[in-house]
Amino acid sequence: MRRTAPFAAIVLAAMLLVPPVAAAPDSPNPVKRTWDFTKRFGIPRFDAQDCASDPARLEAFLGEYNARVDGFLAGPTDPKKLGLERRNYVKRVEGAARDIAAYADAFAATGVRSPDSYVPPLEDDICRARMQRHALLALRAGLAAIGRVYPDMTEVAPRLAEADAALAAIGNDASLRKKLVANRTQSLAAVRMKPPVSSNPAWEKGLRDGFARLVPGETVLKLHLYSADWYVHRNEVTSVPEYRQIGAWVAARRTDGTCWIHGIDLWQNFTGSGFDGGEYKLGEAPRQILCGNI
Repeated sequence: MRRTAPFAAIVLAAMLLVPPVAAAPDSPNPVKRTWDFTKRFGIPRFDAQDCASDPARLEAFLGEYNARVDGFLAGPTDPKKLGLERRNYVKRVEGAARDIAAYADAFAATGVRSPDSYVPPLEDDICRARMQRHALLALRAGLAAIGRVYPDMTEVAPRLAEADAALAAIGNDASLRKKLVANRTQSLAAVRMKPPVSSNPAWEKGLRDGFARLVPGETVLKLHLYSADWYVHRNEVTSVPEYRQIGAWVAARRTDGTCWIHGIDLWQNFTGSGFDGGEYKLGEAPRQILCGNI
């Protein structure tokens, strides 16, 4: 299941993209070796794609990245070229502070939503949180590698400490899940059903019956109209009616005991002399609500 959460896409784009590349034949010349290495060396970005396969992909990704660093440090290097590149790597290390904070903030906010927002399955939130952890692990590997190439670079240690603190805040899978459940529970407690904007027993009965047909496995607990009158859509040129619509929020209990708010609408097409009987359709994705808050 591919996941590309918007917040992850934004912060990932800020990272330096340094994908593993096939190692070129090593040169015995220290100047050429150092030039070839620094052209490709930087803080890596891990492109999270699929929660099931990402852990193995990350391990292979970092294994290849670290192997290239190991290979470079095992041979002769050119101190002059490394000195010329030092300022560039200091900037990358210092810039990593923003990325670490962005990943940490994205994790902390995972599962937190406004009362009106869609609440996806817990596993989707877990997937997003793991993406932040994977990105942090790749970033940390890059910082550690720069520290190995420049052992006296004092700017590395504070960034490594920040990355380690962010990773500790995320924790293992059990800790991660616990934090996300707490975030989701806190957000869920604020969800309320909006009050009705009108009362019309005939509309309410029709919408209630229509919902029962569309979602036979759920028990309707409450229905609030969000239409005070018919919304009539007219042709922009002729002003002739094309269709009309009314709708309501429906609070219903599922067989697992959880409660959800749905939207349902009645759509009626204009026939030329009036409107047809219409069709009931479900609206936006359902939002969970605590049954006690209905």
